[in-house]
Amino acid sequence: MGAPSNTFQQKLDHVLVATDFSEASKGAVLYATSIARRNQSKLFVAHVVTSASESALMDGWRAGQTVITDNLIANRLDGIESELIVRQGEIWPVLAQLVTEKEIDLLVLGTRGRTGLRKLILGSVAERIFREASCPVLTVGPGVTAEEPEGPPRRILAATGFAPHSIFAVKYAATLAQHLDSSLAVVNVVTGDDDFSATKEAVRKEHLSRLRTVIPSEQSLRSQPALFVEFGAVPERILGIAREWKADLIVLGLHHVEEASKREMTWAKAYEIVRQAKCPVLTVRRPP
Repeated sequence: MGAPSNTFQQKLDHVLVATDFSEASKGAVLYATSIARRNQSKLFVAHVVTSASESALMDGWRAGQTVITDNLIANRLDGIESELIVRQGEIWPVLAQLVTEKEIDLLVLGTRGRTGLRKLILGSVAERIFREASCPVLTVGPGVTAEEPEGPPRRILAATGFAPHSIFAVKYAATLAQHLDSSLAVVNVVTGDDDFSATKEAVRKEHLSRLRTVIPSEQSLRSQPALFVEFGAVPERILGIAREWKADLIVLGLHHVEEASKREMTWAKAYEIVRQAKCPVLTVRRPP
């Protein structure tokens, strides 16, 4: 699931999973190890210690070694190179530095519930991760069962509102579906804010026609992509289609940082989907 180039070639040499050793992050580690093993990637397991104490740092190293040992015993790390990284500092700046330093192709995160609202395991830095991560981010939400996936995703759902960043997400998902020999579906949600005067069925027909043009003609997919045009709230309808179609991966495109400032709700909608999805969510950003 590495960031494709302009020709959308797959690259997944280095995978980074962030963990706080909670039950929630266990699922992220399982997905990351499965992906790394399947792609012969180097796996980096990172824990960021926010406390300045030496004892907290040592506790982090001990807990991290336990994670590595458990995965070795379970034969999940067979044939792949892994590295444990424990650093002190603020969570997102440390992870961002690691993404650059280790040339990370995919960042994997877990989530957990906290104080009524479900927050990312990284808490208040959720927005910064969605806005600023330079590589694709796979988030394993609280609705995803914390167990090792049986294989790659077989049913990939991409969402688009026809903006450049979301069209990129569809092309990314199509390349991924071809690479994995998976089925692909694409959903477009027409909201109450959309300006249209035609009937709902006419709008559906027009948007279905537009969806067909978004699928890259050069992609050789195992089956004809399923196309959906829905009406209502974006997170609710995407999640609804994901359930009905039995998607096991959702792909979303996000704005660049400078563009996101003009669309404050973009990351929040993605976050709401991550929060409720029963499958992992992959967020990707269009290259500049």
